[in-house]
Amino acid sequence: MLYEILKPGKLIAGENSITLIPKEVKLLKGTYPLIVTDPGIAKSGLLNRLISIFDAEKIKYKIFSEVESDPDISVMEKGKEVASEEQHDIIITFGGGSSIDTGKVISFLVKNEGRVRDYFGFVTFKNDPIPIIAVPTTAGTGSEATLVAIVTDKENKIKLPIRSPQLLPKVVILDPTLLSSLPTEFIVYPGIDAFSHAIESFISLRSNLFTEHLSLTAIKLIYSTLIPFKENPKNTELGLRMLYGSYLAGTSFANASLTAVHALAHPIGSHYHLPHGLTCAFFLSRVLRENKDATLDKYVILYESLGFERKALSKEDCADRFIEAVEEFMKRLGVPNNLSSIGIKHKVLPEMIEDAMKSPVMLGNPKKLDRERIAWLFESIS
Repeated sequence: MLYEILKPGKLIAGENSITLIPKEVKLLKGTYPLIVTDPGIAKSGLLNRLISIFDAEKIKYKIFSEVESDPDISVMEKGKEVASEEQHDIIITFGGGSSIDTGKVISFLVKNEGRVRDYFGFVTFKNDPIPIIAVPTTAGTGSEATLVAIVTDKENKIKLPIRSPQLLPKVVILDPTLLSSLPTEFIVYPGIDAFSHAIESFISLRSNLFTEHLSLTAIKLIYSTLIPFKENPKNTELGLRMLYGSYLAGTSFANASLTAVHALAHPIGSHYHLPHGLTCAFFLSRVLRENKDATLDKYVILYESLGFERKALSKEDCADRFIEAVEEFMKRLGVPNNLSSIGIKHKVLPEMIEDAMKSPVMLGNPKKLDRERIAWLFESIS
């Protein structure tokens, strides 16, 4: 089997590793960084830490802090205008997946003609984007490890990917001290997203020996760490384990793709404006059940990866117990199981089904799902 593995250029991990960012800026020949972040982080002490580091090194910088959750095309194009006008030559993405994705889009727009809508799908940019140093402040999206930027088109209520190896960050900084003051929802929902990335990339039809190893390691890390970290976010050892899990899951799915979980989660998140990790939680066990017959052998491995012993259990029993363990994990995290439980009256719209069917990650799903099964899965979360 022939396969190619794409990943970021350099990984730096550990407590207070953000202090090394000025050195990496200089190694990448950057002279004027644009810090891409969101308003919440811009007002917090987190950004002040980075600013003080730059000030101490006398590095000139500018802050673009208009990133929103599920950033719209307009936000990304505004960031491009800022970067172009100020002639920034390197981007520091400082935040969650939304900030990292926004930074990726800005990085190629400033070097290439056209607008965001001209680049959906898998693309090769005529000119290389300006370099990115990715600094995640949550452990979940894995965007720091991927060649994908997810763009929200709010006008049409859809999320679309831009994929290119040229979008991979040159440097990734994993600093667990940046996670110590996270609110519970910013621990749980990103963590579930990473957990789903790891499971989906493992069972994906596009997985391989390398990605499967990354997936299993990520699953073990996240399953054993997310609940203790939720209860004690100031524990930097737990925080680093979550950051590693997210990074490994991101590297895996960037190369192996995902499955129907994400194909279904994106339309629901866009339509109801819900946290992405929550919509993944809605579909994870449901899609695992749907795919069970097509991937029993892998479910046995997944069951054992959670720390359970197979003993004399059949493959089918292992698969069922694995899915039950995932459901129990969600309950222990306090995650709702459907839309009605959070006060949303759900109606399955034709465009939701169309968006899911057209999603590129559906090609990785172990079992082909027709329109009726997709509609049923959407209906099941009412």
